[in-house]
Formats: sequence, C-alpha cells, structure tokens
Amino acid sequence: MTDKKKIQLIYVGVGAICAMILGVSFLLFGLKKVNKEDELPATGVGKEDVGDLVVLESDFELQRQDGAKVKISDLKDKVWLAAQFYATCPMCAERNSSSLVEIYKEFKDENEFVVTCFSVDPENDTEELLSSVRDGLKLEKNNWWFLRAEREKLWEFMTKEMFFTTIKERADPIHIAQKGRWAHDMGYQLYRGDTLVFKWDEGLPLDQLRGEIKDALVGIRKATESKKLDPSYE
Repeated sequence: MTDKKKIQLIYVGVGAICAMILGVSFLLFGLKKVNKEDELPATGVGKEDVGDLVVLESDFELQRQDGAKVKISDLKDKVWLAAQFYATCPMCAERNSSSLVEIYKEFKDENEFVVTCFSVDPENDTEELLSSVRDGLKLEKNNWWFLRAEREKLWEFMTKEMFFTTIKERADPIHIAQKGRWAHDMGYQLYRGDTLVFKWDEGLPLDQLRGEIKDALVGIRKATESKKLDPSYE
C-alpha cells in the first residue's frame, strides 16, 4: 500500500469517527430535550423530605359537572385525588371504571375525601356530558367532581402548578381510535389541602396509593383539630 493510500484511509477513518461523534451528540441532545419535556417533576414528592413538598401557589376557579362554580381553595380542608380526563378517552373510561372507582368506593364515606377529574378537552366536555359520565359511574355521593375551565388557562395550571405532564394532540388516526385525541398524564396526584403529597403513576400497586391516602387523612384531621384549638379559629 502506497503512502498516499495510507493517508487517504486515515482521513476516511477520521471523518467516519467525527461523523459518528457528531451523530451521537445530536442524538443525546434530542433525547435530552424529550426527557426534559416529558419528565414527571412531582413523582414521589413529599414521601421523604418535607422541604420537597409542592404547594399550589395560586387559586383557580372551575365549573363542576352540575354547573356549580368551585375553586381549588374549596378543597383546603380536604384530601383530594386529582386525575386528568376527558369524556371520549377510552383509556380514561377504563381507568375510571376500574382503579379509580375502586379507590373511590374504599374512601367515599370519608368526609374529608374528594376525587377530582380535570377535563383536558373542556370545549367538548360540556356540563351535560360530564354529568352523564358521572351518572354512568353510579356515584351515590357528591364527592367526585368532574371539572372544566377555559382550556389554555386550565392546561397551564395543570402543567405549571400541578406538575402534570404536558398534554399533546395525537396525529395518527389509528392511535386516536385506540387511545383518544389527547395524550395526557394517566397518573393520580394526591393533595392534602394545597399541598401535593404523593404522585401515583399508572401501573404502580394501588396499595401504595391507599396507604398514602390513609396517611393524608390522618394528617388533615390533625391539622383541622389544631385549627379548632386555636383561639383565633372561626
């Protein structure tokens, strides 16, 4: 092999290595962007360190399925389980009628417990439609709320305040038929008043969520009793 050919091979090899490094760099950069966008900042929040608890910074007004205007602050003395939802989502229908109903039935007689489903499709989830969904679940009490508000404001509140993952619109007709138009967080968030104490991701054992709800109920009752002992309490 001549010196000229050796030099050519060296340059070809160096070029291939550079191309490979550049390609890996772009791949890692792309993955970093996807991971940053899809991360779940609230996973496990509140279980270890009190300093890690997420507290809602602002109030928010919504409309309940019965037309009543409610606010997040109305839940200040409650333990409430929050879920994203929309009426035409087949996965929501399956989840609500199985794991969420199971949890609800276990705690529905607790006065301090409320289930809240926030619609990600409020333009189509009308008051009448949300009422029909609630009726279809045959709920006996008024402590399961289906909630709607102006979409952009509600989406911003759910992602920036509540730390639900970003809602995205599906484009593939097959995926839309199978999973619905909107891709959204299928997990549950557990709040004690304005404080997020636990995030349950789909697929985790429900017993873990049950335990967190029981602990939160004990905590909210202790807090309520302490308020009543305060001379300034009204």
